[in-house]
Amino acid sequence: MINSVSNLSFRGEAVNSQDLINSPGQFASPVQTAELPSDSFEFEGQEKKKSGAKGLVGALLVGLAAFAGLGYAVKGKHLEKVDIKEADNFFKKLWPRTKNLGHTIGEYAVKAWDNTLGKLFTKKS
Repeated sequence: MINSVSNLSFRGEAVNSQDLINSPGQFASPVQTAELPSDSFEFEGQEKKKSGAKGLVGALLVGLAAFAGLGYAVKGKHLEKVDIKEADNFFKKLWPRTKNLGHTIGEYAVKAWDNTLGKLFTKKS
């Protein structure tokens, strides 16, 4: 704390100098009390981060459905291989290559079905 040197006051009245020193000035902002941080690291307006397990399970189900769909399309002869040599530039070759990739994945799905679950659900003659 600052100690006053003399009791001289320019306010006209004799006032305790220590009170003058400790009093807020004309442009002083009000004293704010600091809040102690809570134990958690959450801030206002910020939501809790949700677990990614639901998204992961959803992505796996969508991938499995696409795999099964391509297998069904190949087995039903709805998706067949295409000759790529007919196209003359890259963009005309892109769609046939995509179809061939889907056909290859579908073939793997048909093989996986026949080797595992197909044995359980197909009738043996």
